[in-house]
Amino acid sequence: MHFKYSHDLKELSQLAVDLEAFGEENAINPAIIPCFNLCLDEVLTNIISYGYDDGPEHAAHLTLSLADEIMTAEIRDEGRAFNPLEDAPEPDLESEIEDRDIGGLGIHFCKEMMDKLEYRREGDWNILTMSKSVALPALDD
Repeated sequence: MHFKYSHDLKELSQLAVDLEAFGEENAINPAIIPCFNLCLDEVLTNIISYGYDDGPEHAAHLTLSLADEIMTAEIRDEGRAFNPLEDAPEPDLESEIEDRDIGGLGIHFCKEMMDKLEYRREGDWNILTMSKSVALPALDD
């Protein structure tokens, strides 16, 4: 499934609806969807907030797929080149929350929640791919 989100934070309310629909259509374990929602909301918020220097005519593209019990989300944008897996600051997890610098916590959560994260730059496009197994754990007899 393919979705397009314009350069407006108000668009992100549609993200949860789109993820729920994808999950229901593909009979995905409902516990998986909030993980994708948090990570995709974080990534799309950063793209909208920091990815462009010019006006609001930009969009981010999201493709969701399911194969071999692996759910994959691919986010594409034409913002300035930015690899969140390498360029985002490491979050300060030790200091009191009011003393921490802003930045890095969202991608930290994504690294913790997803099984696999990959970034590549193709021409003018940033492409971030995140994957997670949706297989239900086996029950012990």
